[in-house]
Amino acid sequence: MSDQMQRTDYLKEFSGDRQKEALKQALDIRKFEIDLYWKRAAYFWTFIAAAFAAYFTLQGRAEFASIYVVTCLGFLFSLAWYFVNRGSGAWQRNWETHVDLLEDEIMGPLYKTTLNRRTYKFHHIAEPFSFSPSRINNILALSVATVWLFLMVRTL
Repeated sequence: MSDQMQRTDYLKEFSGDRQKEALKQALDIRKFEIDLYWKRAAYFWTFIAAAFAAYFTLQGRAEFASIYVVTCLGFLFSLAWYFVNRGSGAWQRNWETHVDLLEDEIMGPLYKTTLNRRTYKFHHIAEPFSFSPSRINNILALSVATVWLFLMVRTL
């Protein structure tokens, strides 16, 4: 089935005012998902920071089991943060796809159109660049999980 056919079938489900209401809901839910994404990131950072503080506080004065439990918890929360980030990204993409499909007839292709007056260059360090904050967050979460894995192995 072609993309256009799928879009047509999708839009048949939202005739008239239903399409306006569906777009409004999709925009609200998309905004809600983004807000939840950053709240979840703060939640995980709190636990991970506490685990790092506990790990370095326990160094040299605690028994092996205590340090190992802290490293396991740090790794577990970091890995969970990584998976939650990926899951949040999937839901955000879902609602962005709804917006993409619904917006044209109501407000034009606002969300799917990127206006770029100039090309950003990575090596212009004082200029903007189109990094994805959620991708950076995913990489950071995976990196922190790797650090915890290293500390866990080191503790053993």
